[in-house]
Amino acid sequence: MFVVRNHFNTNPMEEKKRSLAMQAVIYAIFVAVAGVVFHLILFITDLYMNRTVSFFGIIISIAGMVWGTLEYRKNYLNGFISYGKAFTLCFLIGLFAGIISAIYMVIFAIGIHPSYTQELMDQAREQMLTRQPDLSEDEIDQAMAISEKFMSPLPMAIMAFVMNAIYSAILALLLGLILKKEDKSLATSSSTI
Repeated sequence: MFVVRNHFNTNPMEEKKRSLAMQAVIYAIFVAVAGVVFHLILFITDLYMNRTVSFFGIIISIAGMVWGTLEYRKNYLNGFISYGKAFTLCFLIGLFAGIISAIYMVIFAIGIHPSYTQELMDQAREQMLTRQPDLSEDEIDQAMAISEKFMSPLPMAIMAFVMNAIYSAILALLLGLILKKEDKSLATSSSTI
């Protein structure tokens, strides 16, 4: 007898498998929106220049990476995920969120708070005077002139994106190890053949 295979979906309720990239985009949007809301709260409460408080934004990234990876593992990979996929998903979530955040940074520095870059310059000058009080006024002015080239919105956004990509890769390396869950039945069944 001939066996006819049905290549069509017989169950209309069966969910289509989501790609890693699509999962990353969805959770990157969550991370970026949460990060923007967090930054706006800091701006409204006048804490946006406080680097210690701003550091807590990384927790938002970590939470989004973990949440997105665990959901993907549970809903699309039967509860298992390899280290490579976990690393890739965490990294892509951080990378895509970094792109959105860089766009937000440009909008913030140009449209929401145009004096932001000048405040950063003033803060950098104060830190320079505190750390190296023996610098002359000319040396400080030269250093500030160099810094000013990088303090416009577009170079700041590019630098923030690059830094975000680096720390996303580091976080993904660590989180991939924690979140991976190998299917042991595949290893034992292949060894018995």
